[in-house]
Amino acid sequence: MSSFSWRRPFRHMSYRYKAPLALAAAILATELVVTATFVQTSYSAMRQDMRQGAQALTRMLALSVREPLRRDDLWRAYEAIRIPVDATGPVSGVQAIIVLDQDFNVYAASDPKHYPISTSLAALPDELTHAVAALRDPSQSFYFRYSGYFSQVPGVAGTAVRSDDAGIAGYVLVSYDVSAWRQRVSDLLVRVFWISIPGILLLLLIGWVWGNQVAQPLLSLAKAMKRVGREPLTRIRHSLDTTGTDEIGVLGQQFSGMLNELEAKEALEREMVAAERLAAVGRVATGVAHEINNPLGGMINALDTLQTHGTPDKLTTKTVELVRRGLSQIRHTVGALLVEARLDASRMLPADWEDLRTLIEPELKARHARLLWDVQPNLAVDLPAHSVRQLTLNLLLNAKNAVEPEGSVSCLVQRTTESLTIEISNSGQHIPEAALPHLFEPYPVEPTLNRNSHGLGLWVTYQIITQLRGTIEVSSEPGFTRFTVTLPLNAPSLEAQT
Repeated sequence: MSSFSWRRPFRHMSYRYKAPLALAAAILATELVVTATFVQTSYSAMRQDMRQGAQALTRMLALSVREPLRRDDLWRAYEAIRIPVDATGPVSGVQAIIVLDQDFNVYAASDPKHYPISTSLAALPDELTHAVAALRDPSQSFYFRYSGYFSQVPGVAGTAVRSDDAGIAGYVLVSYDVSAWRQRVSDLLVRVFWISIPGILLLLLIGWVWGNQVAQPLLSLAKAMKRVGREPLTRIRHSLDTTGTDEIGVLGQQFSGMLNELEAKEALEREMVAAERLAAVGRVATGVAHEINNPLGGMINALDTLQTHGTPDKLTTKTVELVRRGLSQIRHTVGALLVEARLDASRMLPADWEDLRTLIEPELKARHARLLWDVQPNLAVDLPAHSVRQLTLNLLLNAKNAVEPEGSVSCLVQRTTESLTIEISNSGQHIPEAALPHLFEPYPVEPTLNRNSHGLGLWVTYQIITQLRGTIEVSSEPGFTRFTVTLPLNAPSLEAQT
């Protein structure tokens, strides 16, 4: 049989409650100890005050009745012992004052009915008998007895009446009503109670709040651990407080480092998956590239022959030129899938931007959507035309597939001295946050919610941007999505890379 452990009932309790309860229990125990110590000290001081008061009273009475005892003046002795009783009343707790003569008989009493004159010592209550027996010892000049708060035995104080020759002329005994003393102790306890309870409640409240503050970093760390595998690691890492230098702060820093390593591992796994898919795409592309390129070359040659030796009208010439560039774009797209492909590096001219507008406008009209075209007039840049055309067209088609009827697609192109910025945005369907990390993977595992993608468009776009040493940023929220591509104008040509 296993032994009982005090921790067992609290194993399943959250530290949100453990820490405040432990701190509150410590505060309560400390307050109770302090209160008990204060009560004990106050009780001892009160008992000492009662003893000193009784000693002062008996000494005064001994001096007051010494002369009447010597002269056998009963009336004066009675007046002397009645004065303190009448003056203090029941507040002092004095129940009776008895004066004994040398023969241990009652000489005078403040309450003659209960203690008649000439009553022998043996007939008196035991507590008075014990007091006289103690006072008969020459070394005992004062006697005091109080049995305690719960005792019903009256308190007794006494002293011997000394004659002029230092002999004993009699004894003065004072009997106290313990209920009066008990009331004094009860009043003390009530005062302590009303002083301590608000302090205890305030300290418990402070302890509970402080305990919650102490446990909060640990709770946040536990919640962050539970979120691993359910939320992006970056968001979890940003929610951690790693500024502390205590044990919990160090634990948070170690956990943040673990998240960094886990994030790097996941990125490596994604790269490995992308590499495997890329290898599969390469194998497929290698098999079909020659089958596609041969007929494409024949068609392009036929169009070149038509343009060179034929006499087409203006509309036919424009159409033939558009078809020729489209076929060239198909060849370049197939070549972009092949690692060993060498692409031409013709400049991006204004006609290329117009071709893109010509190609996308009918697509958007068919979906009853508007095209917002903002391209600088006569814009020409020293970038490979087929690459810029391909990535821009892919993004425009991607936006076209996501735009809702009566929505809009925007194309904003701006050039600076150092870079070319292409911004494609659309209203309507947005990209789920969970799909953002997989957007540029070939045949992504996580679908992008009916964006009608075949799995290669964004991947090809990303490959082109990478070859041009550019960057692409994506921002998507309900009702709006934007792709921003930045291409440096001093990037080396693709021919130089190959």
